[in-house]
Amino acid sequence: MGWPLGVLFAQAYVSPVEETTFLSSELEPKIYCRYIDDIFVCTHYRKLLERLRLSLQEISGLNFTVGMNTNGQLSFLDVPVESTSNKFITSVYCKPTLTNE
Repeated sequence: MGWPLGVLFAQAYVSPVEETTFLSSELEPKIYCRYIDDIFVCTHYRKLLERLRLSLQEISGLNFTVGMNTNGQLSFLDVPVESTSNKFITSVYCKPTLTNE
């Protein structure tokens, strides 16, 4: 995605894929946010997430990987997102290789 037009092409390619996928309201998750080629999805059902992933792959021809939360926390765009009852809490993420120099 380092190409200057990469963002435009990603938007132009993925938007119709999302529209086609979400025509079936049963696949629409509680929360769906995309930034270029990273997607944040919140659903209570793992089966729904897997069906959504398979549908996006089938329509787009792309491969999608899934990262699940660990202990109620997941990193999205290098920002830790913690899931608590009915809300998300974010904080600044520092990679282990960061040296404060």
